[in-house]
Amino acid sequence: MQLPRVVIAAVFFVIGALIAIPAILKTTGGESKASSTPAASTTSPSPSKGSPTPTATHTTASPKPLSATIGGVKCPERTVKVTVRNSGSATINYAIERNDGSAAEPFTVGPGATREHSVTLREDHATRIQVTQDNEPILVKTRTANCKTTATHSPTHPPSSLPHTGADDTMLWARGLTGAAAMVTGVIIFWYGGVWPRRRDQIFAKKSSD
Repeated sequence: MQLPRVVIAAVFFVIGALIAIPAILKTTGGESKASSTPAASTTSPSPSKGSPTPTATHTTASPKPLSATIGGVKCPERTVKVTVRNSGSATINYAIERNDGSAAEPFTVGPGATREHSVTLREDHATRIQVTQDNEPILVKTRTANCKTTATHSPTHPPSSLPHTGADDTMLWARGLTGAAAMVTGVIIFWYGGVWPRRRDQIFAKKSSD
């Protein structure tokens, strides 16, 4: 076998290996990584030996028939939902107050009833909202309406997932097939160089001297 043919076959084989092996490793490596990701354990940790066992503390207090909840700010209306519940057997008078200069609003709620209120806030001002009964606060919360800032900086259509970067599986398989084809070409050149006989006869006959 002639040396140039061996060199050409080796070059094809090496180039094919450099193209095919990394692509195949990336494809199989991504699949094995996805399948071998451990599931998150939901078992709660047990207390270590020798640590004191936590004991539940109980507090006794007289239940109040009037309860209230104050929700978050709803944009762009700049409103806050206030819900008042009466778990007692008598009608209760209450009021909703704000520290924005507005007057307190008195209301009544019947026994076993629930009332909902929509409180409008000023933009970019911290407002203290409190529900009072007989001038005693039942619930106090502070809310700030930043609806203009939220509307300016929030994207119209937030992306649900990050964009894909890098080569996909189709590109990796194409590289692998290209590398395999180059390796097969090198093997064919190497084999063909071994079986093809060298030309020993002369193409042109020598001129005979008279």
